[in-house]
Amino acid sequence: MEQDHGQIQEWINTIDEYLIAIDENGTIIKVNQAWVDFCKEHDVREALWEPGSDYFGQLETRGKVSELHSIKQVLAGDKSEHKQVYPFLLGDGETQWLQVNVRRVNSPSGRATGAIVYHKPISLDSLHPISAEIVLESMTEGFFLLDDDLQVIYINEIGEVLLECRRGNAAGRELFTLFPEALDTNFHHHYRRALTEQTIVEFVDYYQPLDKWFQVKACPLAKGGLSVYFQDVSERKKTEVQLTEFAYYDYLTRLPNRQLIIQIIHSLLEQRKKFSVFHLTIDNLNFINSMYTHNAGDIIMKKVADELTEFASDTCHIARSDGSEFLIVREYSCDERLAAAVEQIEEIFCKPISMENGQKVNISASVGIACYPFDAPTINELLSYAEIAMCEAKLVSGISHAFFRPKMITQRNRRALIEEGLAGDLKSKGFYYTLQPQIDGNSGKIVGVEVLSRWAHPELGQLPPPEFIQVAEETGHIVSLTSHLLEEVFGQMKEWERTFGWNLRTAINMTASLLSNTGFFNDFIELMDRYKINPRFIEIEITEQAELTYSPKTLENLLLCRSKGMSIAIDDFGTGFSMISYLTHFPITKIKIDRFFVQKIGQNPKSEAVLKSLIHLAKSIECELVAEGVERVEEADFLLKNDCSIFQGYLYDKPMKTVDFEAKYLQAQYNFTPNTQAVKQESLP
Repeated sequence: MEQDHGQIQEWINTIDEYLIAIDENGTIIKVNQAWVDFCKEHDVREALWEPGSDYFGQLETRGKVSELHSIKQVLAGDKSEHKQVYPFLLGDGETQWLQVNVRRVNSPSGRATGAIVYHKPISLDSLHPISAEIVLESMTEGFFLLDDDLQVIYINEIGEVLLECRRGNAAGRELFTLFPEALDTNFHHHYRRALTEQTIVEFVDYYQPLDKWFQVKACPLAKGGLSVYFQDVSERKKTEVQLTEFAYYDYLTRLPNRQLIIQIIHSLLEQRKKFSVFHLTIDNLNFINSMYTHNAGDIIMKKVADELTEFASDTCHIARSDGSEFLIVREYSCDERLAAAVEQIEEIFCKPISMENGQKVNISASVGIACYPFDAPTINELLSYAEIAMCEAKLVSGISHAFFRPKMITQRNRRALIEEGLAGDLKSKGFYYTLQPQIDGNSGKIVGVEVLSRWAHPELGQLPPPEFIQVAEETGHIVSLTSHLLEEVFGQMKEWERTFGWNLRTAINMTASLLSNTGFFNDFIELMDRYKINPRFIEIEITEQAELTYSPKTLENLLLCRSKGMSIAIDDFGTGFSMISYLTHFPITKIKIDRFFVQKIGQNPKSEAVLKSLIHLAKSIECELVAEGVERVEEADFLLKNDCSIFQGYLYDKPMKTVDFEAKYLQAQYNFTPNTQAVKQESLP
């Protein structure tokens, strides 16, 4: 048996052509000496000539998928042989053309046991005319040959696969009877043009029945007819579409982005069309996002985008600008009022949005409008003015809109100064705080204080707290601002504790975004520990008019504070819509009745009745009570008679700087006379 193998190998070695014998799995069994010498001479990798190597694997690695498929067809008996001419890259960088023939080897029973692969070196000049077909079959792109009547003469194997047709059935038939959906399309027109103008035509187009994009090159032949080369470029086209979407469309909402809407505005300017820009922002989206799941903001943005898309048309373009903002570009219509258009948009925000867990979230929006050419002649000015108008609209609580007015530029510059001042060393920029005492009307003694932020801006002067606090919320500076305030207050409390034995409960206002910020509360507790502040002297005030919604994070933070002994108070109680919800969801220990009801004492019986009900409600749920805005003796008398004895207001003292507070209440230990008439005489003007 060994002798037989030796004789076979000796016989193989006498063959001049390069020969490889493979089994039915593509493993190299034998090679002749000519192939070994050729490979060694040109540094061809051993895996192509060593017995035991995976010949099929090498073909696949080198991208010879079509050749591999054809050889497997030979082994399966579907083809009698495989013929191919291809360039073989040598180790020195030169190219050797090889003509390959693959024939099946059968066992006596007729079962395929493998195949013989013959490689014959050739030059392109020596190719026999029949080799043209071999070359066409070895191409990696589709090819078909048409006559002057666009009848199919020939389709190569790749073309057969790409066009999903059997070439045996295609030969001799008119191309557009094979593919009737392509009649009168770009394919048809381009082929006709190539024939009639005798010019090469290249194009890319989509063929819907096959759901493919084709890159096509149609070349007229000198003796008539057309040779057509084509490739499936669907994946490339998909990538191009994705890149276009990435460049011009928002990834979340699928709306045009700022870059694309600016191009649309450019086009309208070039056409000298009149139009308006609506700058819309969703209010407090960052706060909502922090209160719910991490994707709550994304859900809201997508749902609002879906609603806004209903307004899109050939004359109304919707885009997501950035963050929580949208841009709407609306062309002028003589029969439409802009105010009516913006009111339609605002209606989107009149109903709550459903979250994934079924919870309803109320949102509001602010809209600014600027018009071309009335307000501004350029894109940059127009967009800037629409944004300025939006900021003006935000000054109004809830859903609102504003049209640009020149005076808004001054207000915009004012806001820019405020934003700039919120960064850096706050103390050096005029930030400070005041203390307003809370007085027990029965004893006349001070029982607590409220800390109130103040800002003497170096350029703008004394700023109203709601103005700079709102800007701090919107710009994300509220954490640094409040942390600075806490450090100042805690430092002062510690000093007064050492000097005067400070034991007054100190109330600190916290905005809605802070209440849901776990990181801020961790730092808050750490700061208290560092200054060794007794938690029972700290009270957190929740402003009921703030856009506060129940959330697990807020509840968790407030419960943490209560567990340490801090008090939780609702400020401005009775004026908002959420007071019962707050009392239900949050661990409230104190209610501060809003000055609106206090000021109606002696003037409005209905308000007095509501006030009595609020006092009764607080007492029934064992909450402490403070009446805010007490300015008249009559008010104090009424409150005392109705079981509310803790007062805060100008009847006693306005907010005071720390030095004045220290002198009056700590050094002089001032007490008010319990008799309200005496209080009237001693009160500040």
